[in-house]
Amino acid sequence: MDTLQYGEIRNDIVALLQAARTASARSVNALMTAAYWEIGRRIVESEQQGQERAEYGEALIKQLAEDLEPRFGRGFGWRNLTQMRAFFLA
Repeated sequence: MDTLQYGEIRNDIVALLQAARTASARSVNALMTAAYWEIGRRIVESEQQGQERAEYGEALIKQLAEDLEPRFGRGFGWRNLTQMRAFFLA
């Protein structure tokens, strides 16, 4: 195999991998956006079936943050869960 042939194969593989990474990132972003919306929906629906909504909603989000943040990271703290709720309501 000459150098030119190798370079073409390598460039094709590099292009393939870059395209796959880009497509993968788009898919992950779309899936996470859908998951955030769904989390917001579940929070809102739980609040609407709860007691005094304002107090219950705050307690629910606080408890979820305490449980989810250690397992899934900072993206699932109180502030982000509140934003997911707002995302669903938008």
